[in-house]
Amino acid sequence: MIGLNRQKLIAWPRKYLWNAPRGLFYKLTRDSDAMMRAFIDGKSVALVGNAQSLLGAGLGTRIDQHDVVIRMNKGFVTDPASQGTRTDIVTLTPELTEEDVVEKFKPKLFLFLIHRLRHFNIKTPENLKRTAFYAHRYWFADRTKIGRRPSSGYMMISYLLRLNCAKDITLYGFDFGKTPTFYNPVGYQTPHDFHAEGRIIREYVKSGKINLSSPFIGQHG
Repeated sequence: MIGLNRQKLIAWPRKYLWNAPRGLFYKLTRDSDAMMRAFIDGKSVALVGNAQSLLGAGLGTRIDQHDVVIRMNKGFVTDPASQGTRTDIVTLTPELTEEDVVEKFKPKLFLFLIHRLRHFNIKTPENLKRTAFYAHRYWFADRTKIGRRPSSGYMMISYLLRLNCAKDITLYGFDFGKTPTFYNPVGYQTPHDFHAEGRIIREYVKSGKINLSSPFIGQHG
């Protein structure tokens, strides 16, 4: 415990005196919505979730056929036949360094969904130019609608619908808590309400706003 507290103390200046101010500057001076619209406008989008049930499903070819492929957090490709091979946009997680993200995903665009800017650790000028941010007002609206902290998957769906410019949006690897996130350890307790999120997302599917890929159609989480 003492060692953990010491690590937090050492990291405090970097997080709050460097990461957070830099992140706020870029977030406030960048038209992230315009960046995202320019990237996905009129295109077919695959949003690849990280449910364990995606692995072995053999949907990789279908995923790669989309114009834009979006992956999230630590959703590394471990089964190309099921997950596809390409990553055009990746959402960032504080658990990965900039180097990790580039090595694992090789994305064209970085998306910082996290509202806590102390976790902003993109430093390379080239990558900074390719980083968009999810507005805090969007995050707050998501949290209010769900009643709990939104997952990256839910935020990404919410964002794509807000942008309202993609040709079509198809979800892969979303089963609303039916199976665990494939990279989380056994016994991991999620801070998200996948049941509530699933109810909302299914309504989007029913209304034709998004598509939900098989074999997940009709599953309940």
